Amino acid sequence: MSEQVANAIELKDISVTFHNSDQAIEAVKHVDLQIKRGDIYGIIGYSGAGKSTLVRVINLLQKPTGGKVIVNHQEIQQLKPVELRQARKKVSMIFQHFNLMKSRTVQGNVEYPLLGTKISKRERREKAQRLLKLVGLSEYAETYPSRLSGGQKQRVAIARALASDPEILISDEATSALDPKTTKSILTLLKQLNQDLGLTIVLITHEMQVIKTICHNVAVMDAGEIIERGSVAKVFTEPQQKLTNDFVETSTNVKEAIERITSTIQISDFAANQELMYFNFIGNSTKQGVVSEFSQKYGVDVNILFANIDQIDGENVGYMIAIITGDLDVFNDAIEMLRPEGVKTRILTNETLQGGDGR
Repeated sequence: MSEQVANAIELKDISVTFHNSDQAIEAVKHVDLQIKRGDIYGIIGYSGAGKSTLVRVINLLQKPTGGKVIVNHQEIQQLKPVELRQARKKVSMIFQHFNLMKSRTVQGNVEYPLLGTKISKRERREKAQRLLKLVGLSEYAETYPSRLSGGQKQRVAIARALASDPEILISDEATSALDPKTTKSILTLLKQLNQDLGLTIVLITHEMQVIKTICHNVAVMDAGEIIERGSVAKVFTEPQQKLTNDFVETSTNVKEAIERITSTIQISDFAANQELMYFNFIGNSTKQGVVSEFSQKYGVDVNILFANIDQIDGENVGYMIAIITGDLDVFNDAIEMLRPEGVKTRILTNETLQGGDGR
């Protein structure tokens, strides 16, 4: 399969500039992005990073100032109005605030996008019922949105977004207003839709926890630019940018653990043969007692202060912080030799922590 066929979305040198009085604001700056068909692709960044503006370019809800937008093999800026309307039906969006119509029932909200189509009333109703069953809300068809929980409202919004039989679903901070348990259920639903319907999902968020739960690939945005991208497993285990590392360590509780540990112990008070070390274990190394084995082999004492293990896109990833006491040069050299096997470390010092260097 050629790269063009494999890509559901291809953004080439995309820029978006807004003009406010005499001031030009560059919201997106020369971004290139390729998203494979059937992928779950995350775009993460803080507010104002440009991520929502970028994804609105995909269906020309936001026209780019420069660059090309290719969706489903079509350069959509070149489409005639009728062709563009048809192309847009293949790209649906769900949002943080659901945007349901209060005056319509759940069934009515899901049917609404179908009102302008040529299918019969019966077909429209049957399709809406199938979609409600798909999102687990069959029994709420005649209920009004005001009677639903936040998670149920988002499920209605997802069912409505699927009414046009899209190939691409864009989730713009769709879980930001939900509690953690509900967020997990919505992400599970999106993952199931990706698998069952072959949907390409583009997920916009400011939470790395969301990214690691569902996405296969991720791009990190800052100030209108993509500063890092790659598979979620690689970005989580080998973050190249400080911002990326901040996202990773917050979502894995490592950042909180470091702050808690350094508030109770003083690294400056360590003896010459002591250090505070952060370990990152990837894949099979999470199942091996590497630190225990090395502590015995090289006669060092390991005082574990924090440990956690995650599964990221099917890959086990472990984190540990410990005080190492003993022959540090020998131990550190030995541990460094395990880097190709998925064991990575860094020594935490006052200088690196104060400087914010998370790598």
